Parts: sequence; C-alpha cells; structure tokens
Amino acid sequence: MLKTLLSFCLLFYSISGFAQNLHLKNVNIIDVESGKLLPQKEIVVTDGKIASFKSKKRKVKNYQVIDGQGRYVIPGLFEMHAHIGIPNRNYLDTFLKYGITGVRVMAGSEGVLAWRDSISMDLMSGPNLFIASPLYDGNPPLWADNHSGPVLENISQVERLVKAHQQKGYNEIKVYNRLPAEVYLEILRAADAAGMRVSGHIPYTLTSNDFGDPRHTSIEHLDGFIQFATSQSPAMEQGKEESARMSLYPYYDKAKLAPYSNRIKQNKVWLCPTLSLYGNFNSAEVHEELNEVKHLAPTNGLMGWWLSLPEQVGESFKVKFDFNRQVLQDHFLDYADHILAGTDSPNPYNLPGLALHHELQHLTEAGFSNAAVLKIATYNAANYLGVLDMHGTVAIGKYANLLLLDGNPLVDIQNTKKIHQVLVKGQIKTAKINY
Repeated sequence: MLKTLLSFCLLFYSISGFAQNLHLKNVNIIDVESGKLLPQKEIVVTDGKIASFKSKKRKVKNYQVIDGQGRYVIPGLFEMHAHIGIPNRNYLDTFLKYGITGVRVMAGSEGVLAWRDSISMDLMSGPNLFIASPLYDGNPPLWADNHSGPVLENISQVERLVKAHQQKGYNEIKVYNRLPAEVYLEILRAADAAGMRVSGHIPYTLTSNDFGDPRHTSIEHLDGFIQFATSQSPAMEQGKEESARMSLYPYYDKAKLAPYSNRIKQNKVWLCPTLSLYGNFNSAEVHEELNEVKHLAPTNGLMGWWLSLPEQVGESFKVKFDFNRQVLQDHFLDYADHILAGTDSPNPYNLPGLALHHELQHLTEAGFSNAAVLKIATYNAANYLGVLDMHGTVAIGKYANLLLLDGNPLVDIQNTKKIHQVLVKGQIKTAKINY
C-alpha cells in the first residue's frame, strides 16, 4: 500500500510540473496593451506568477536565474480557432513549442474537457483550453455522416441542450450553417440567458435584420458576410448553399456591406477572420516552411490529407481569402480591439502552432500594425475569454506564461517565430525551435 502510494506521489510530481521561481534578467518587455517597448527590465516569478519587476541592482536569492541577453518578452499567444480531438494529444506539445499558451477549441468533446481540467490543475502539460460545444446544426447537417453534434429542427430542442452543455462545462455554444433561422435565434436567446457565449457560422437562411446580433459573440471566418455584401439574391437551395454563396463573391459591394459592418461595430461582435485557413493553401512560402518542419509529429499525419485535396478547394479558398482580406481593409482596420487570431488548424496547410504565426503575418499584410496584431493575439483573446485578470499581458499578479524572443515583433511580426524559450507558469517548457 505504501509502495503504491509512493509511486503515485512520484508520478504526480513528475507530471504535475510545479510552478517555478525564476529571476529573468536583462529583457525588453513588450506592453501589448499600449504597444510600447519597456527596455532593460527584470522579471521575478514566484509560484508561477509574476511577482515584481525588480531593479537590476538588487539580488534575488534562491531563484533560478535566466539571462535574457537583451531578448524580448511577450505574453503567451492564443490560438482562437482550432480543432483538437482525443487522437490529437500531440498537438498540445506542438502548440506550446510555438509559444501558444491558450487555445479555443471550436468543437469540443467530453474527453477534451477532461484535458482542460487536468491542464488547469497542472496534472497534464498543454496550453490552457477554452472549449466550445459540439456543433449545433440543422437537418441535414452540413458535414453529413461526419457530424457529431446536435441536429436541431425546432426551437423546443434548444434550451435543454444549451443547459446540458453548460452543465458539462463547455465555455460557449458553437452554431453552424444549416440551422433554421428561428432555431439559431432561440440558441442566442437561451445562451444569453445562461450567460454563455455563442460563436460560429451564420445560417444560410438568416435575414439581414438579424445579422450582427450582439448575442452572437464571435463570428468565425467572416462567414455569411457575402450574403449581405451584394445586391444579388440567389436561392439557398438545400445542398447547394455553398455554391450559391460562391456565386456572390464577384459582386461584392463595399457600400452594400457598410450598414452591416457598422452594426457589428455598434454591437461589439468579435470577428475571427482565419485568413490563414484560406491563404495558406496557395502560399508557396508556407508550403516551403511546412516542408522544413515535417519532422514535427503532427505534420506526418496531416500532409497526406492536405495533398489529396482537389484543385477546386484551392480555387475557392483563394476567392474567400481575397474577400476576407478586402472586407477587413474596407471596414475593420479601425476595429482591431474586437479582432481575434485563429486558424482553423489542422485544416489544410495550417499546422497546429505554426499556423497562428502565419495568421499574424496575414493580419499585418491586411493592414493592421504589428502592435495591433500582438494585442490581437494576446490581450484581445484574454479579454474575449474573460481571463484578462490572469492572462494576456506581462503584469504583476498574472501567470508567467511568457515567450522569450530573439527578435522584436514590433519591428517585424515574423519575429514571433524566433522563440528562444516558452515559459508556462514560470516553467521552461521548450527551447529554441529547430527548423
């Protein structure tokens, strides 16, 4: 009995990774909230939290000392649109390797909920997880036999489902394209009453009067925007809705979308444009970079799927990428405080972890400043998730989830990839990425 108990304690100690006491010297802190660089600072981490920014003249005893040698410190990054299932546990380490200490999982399961809880209790290594419910879709669901969430046909089903997912511990409700409009609106009502966020897609049958509802907390991929951005009105015939939407893109009208983009801003609806989802497919630069990191575990299992996809997928993705970037440029460059950085990894050519850095580059190329994009990937995410008290900035009292970078991302956003070390609650999780 004693031997068994001792073995359990040793196992617990080995996997729990107790928070560490650190003295991080000679670093430049980036204040992501203000976009300012704070040069030549020191950070003291006690029990996994930032305790002070001490003077260089004082010594801190009994702490592990790391000399930053003039490197740059930013908060851990957040991937705000990813998919992880039980077979994908290796994604967790890959996220950490790329400096991602928080992930919003956009179609959860009870197994992933258990991971979240184990990570939060330091029983398991991985980024903090924030988990949306399984997909709520209409009948027939868009993903047909691959759909694993609720299928809703009338409003009487809604309240029970929302309450059940809330009780299981999901952080938000995920809505999808084939929900009947009246069912979608009932989901917004029930989730709002339960104090839950709603994220996801815009139903094909939604009318312009209901687009941009503030209870739809986060719209993913700028989904559905094209329906309200032209003077065309194609019939949404069941089974051909995506083709109908695709037919609209050549008729995009900036002025036509303006009233709806203004409504979204007034209602403070968050947007997760996932530019990398669409842009990476046709990017020779991304494909070359993925070839350089093919030794990373997730790449081996994904590349075969990605390469098997027909050319038509790439063609449609290019259309959507160009549209999403244009919409951001036309309507939302002044709305950076409500933009989220997500990728929809592991969808084609979006490697878990690395893809977020591509998203940050896409956002800067769309016109957001480097400082704004850093804030989007850190402060904004924590603000949206309601965890800004402990995450999202380098501040006293917050978890020491930090990246030590070899380059200044305020100068070049691609420097977020120049990771020297990742700290999670003060623990050194990874060293420099080997390309």
